[in-house]
Amino acid sequence: MAGIFIVRIILGHYMSLLHLNESLLYRSMNILFFFMPWFFFKSGMFCSEQRKDVKPFLMSNARKFLLPYVFFSIVGIVIAASVALINEGSLPSTLLGECKTLVLKQAIHFNAPLWFLLSLCFVRVFFNCIRNAINHYLLLGLSLLFAFLHYLFLAKHGLYWPGNLCSGLAFYILGTKLKNLQYNKKIVISSLIVLVTIGIFRPTIVTMYGNFLLYENGIYLLWYPFCLAGIIVFNNLIKHMGFILEHFHFNDIGHHSMIYYVLHWPIALLIIAIYQKISAAPNNWELLVYLCLSWLGLLPLMTYVFNTKAMARFIGK
Repeated sequence: MAGIFIVRIILGHYMSLLHLNESLLYRSMNILFFFMPWFFFKSGMFCSEQRKDVKPFLMSNARKFLLPYVFFSIVGIVIAASVALINEGSLPSTLLGECKTLVLKQAIHFNAPLWFLLSLCFVRVFFNCIRNAINHYLLLGLSLLFAFLHYLFLAKHGLYWPGNLCSGLAFYILGTKLKNLQYNKKIVISSLIVLVTIGIFRPTIVTMYGNFLLYENGIYLLWYPFCLAGIIVFNNLIKHMGFILEHFHFNDIGHHSMIYYVLHWPIALLIIAIYQKISAAPNNWELLVYLCLSWLGLLPLMTYVFNTKAMARFIGK
């Protein structure tokens, strides 16, 4: 059911770009606050029981994640240059800014969501390399410790990648350990209690990309049990009630999730630049409608293009 989270990601990004993240609609989407950790957890669920040969596994992950990362970073650079021309800005300074953002945040601004591809690739390869050399629960504890230290000392300085690598590794390990246990009734009930308790008394949401609190009233360390509880409850709901969602074509969106994920952000930034250039009185809610319409029109077209034999390699196929 990755399609549900892809819709959440795209709509959430559109609203953030338009500064609508204090709206009731945006806050209502926080019910799926665990959407990014879920992808790491889900990947961990499919992790092999045995260590794989490093070189073939590295090449496989490079083809699946790094090639799309590089290709769509180039797409983002082209969009960045286009927006600079539309806004009559300085092209060299725009490109220099993108390089700085890449170093600090592991992805250029004009395709910021690509951070996930790099992070997941690293987590999968790193865990496979050291899985037999260290106790997994010790590795989990170290991941959580370093993520917390990043939150305390580095996140506020705009250096993103150490935090999401550590938290991503933690959720990946949890996925490997709980892929079957998560359906145990006692664990489901315990997760539901944790989810409701934290949700009522101290709801905590962390932006996984930058590893910082989305709302100041949260407690960072509560985010991990809060997310894990949400993931387990959600996975159990999907297991028993997922057939209801089949009528909404979430499976189709999930099947093409890579295309939707890597293209929605740069397309949105280009449309925003054009709209703001030609509109005498820009309205962000009106622009949100245009962005959603572009998603319904352009992204399915791109799905067709990138599923052709010549282009499929660029989405990791």
